[in-house]
Amino acid sequence: MKDIPILFSSEMVRAILDGRKTLSNDQRHYRRHAERIKARERNKYHKNRAAIRKRRFELNGKHKAKNAERERLRHASVRSELLIAYGGKCCCCGECEPMFLELDHTNGGGTKHRTLIGRSSKTLYSLLKRQGFPKDEYRLLCANCNQGRHRNGGVCPHKK
Repeated sequence: MKDIPILFSSEMVRAILDGRKTLSNDQRHYRRHAERIKARERNKYHKNRAAIRKRRFELNGKHKAKNAERERLRHASVRSELLIAYGGKCCCCGECEPMFLELDHTNGGGTKHRTLIGRSSKTLYSLLKRQGFPKDEYRLLCANCNQGRHRNGGVCPHKK
């Protein structure tokens, strides 16, 4: 019987047997030469900055509607995950209509927090998702309860 040539290195065989992911030749090359490759790409960008920015602007305009739709769907998905994680109903009155539900900072300070992270609800929802939807600092309230608490010194009008 003819000897079969070895196609894998011993490191790759160990990785396969251990169930680890093996790297392709391109990935290994990039890891060995990452700094040099990054420097080359930075230089290429700075030399052609105007043309690259013009091309990006054109592509953004060309795909603007598609990108906006993708972002709208992503935001809706993250919001629905948030509603599920926080119980899907108002903590005060039990309202369950998703259009009416808002996120409330339980200890106050929502305005200050939004100025730190940005005004967008997308930013806040994504941050909470990364943090695993902390239950001790946030809760769901319907718009009436949330605004009523704000205007009534922290007490919901339903509780008076």
